[in-house]
Amino acid sequence: MRFPSPLLLATLSLGLLTYACAPSSPFREAQNLSAKPFDQLELAGNACGPAALLNSYRFGKTDWRKLSEEPPGLSDRERMRTIARGPAMRESASLPGRARWSKNGINISDLGDVANEISAGKMLPRLSNETLVISPIESPEKHLRRVHYKLANSLSQGVPPILSIRLFAKREGKWIPIQGHFVTVTSVPSSLAGGATSFPVKFIDPLGGKFREGRIVIGSDTEMNFFTEAEFPGVTIGRNYVRAGEEAYLSVAAVLGRF
Repeated sequence: MRFPSPLLLATLSLGLLTYACAPSSPFREAQNLSAKPFDQLELAGNACGPAALLNSYRFGKTDWRKLSEEPPGLSDRERMRTIARGPAMRESASLPGRARWSKNGINISDLGDVANEISAGKMLPRLSNETLVISPIESPEKHLRRVHYKLANSLSQGVPPILSIRLFAKREGKWIPIQGHFVTVTSVPSSLAGGATSFPVKFIDPLGGKFREGRIVIGSDTEMNFFTEAEFPGVTIGRNYVRAGEEAYLSVAAVLGRF
């Protein structure tokens, strides 16, 4: 029986030690951060859904990135229009008798159907969407961890997740929805500390194609306790419809990604 030489054993030991001691990244990040974001305003003010989806493709890993490059030779506007006038105009499964995309935009379920139609036949897994309402059996802290897990897991699989955020205003004593929007998440922490009440987020706002930073937090308003809150400076969707003196709350309403 031949035994490995001392030099080989030392080399293997060093390799194992190097691997074991290699620091893990403190963040889960999109894989193509040098890309240029899609700007919905190149097509239309209600095109945040197609733009956010294309940003997910363009900033993802190679197999997904190809979906933002086919067919070749198109401008960003033409690529958004191909989605808006193609799969986004088919009948909605969640709103029968209506197209998926309208003057009011598109909902998370229909955007997921559009995404899975685009990737069909490309040997890619299906994307999932989930409404991020705090359930009766979870605490706000546990819910925050669930939101974080969805985002971090999708990023780790090479698919920057798409967040549906929705602005609410307190009007006549009730919280009412004002306007929704989509953004594409490009970075979250790899893990959360025990007892965390918030975590930082980097994302692409398709309104202008802007890189932005913010936080997802456990909201302080006890009446608005069924969503986490998006503290996203610079995101102004719906603010023009909030009346003077009204409170406003930007909620993390749903997510589309690979989880």
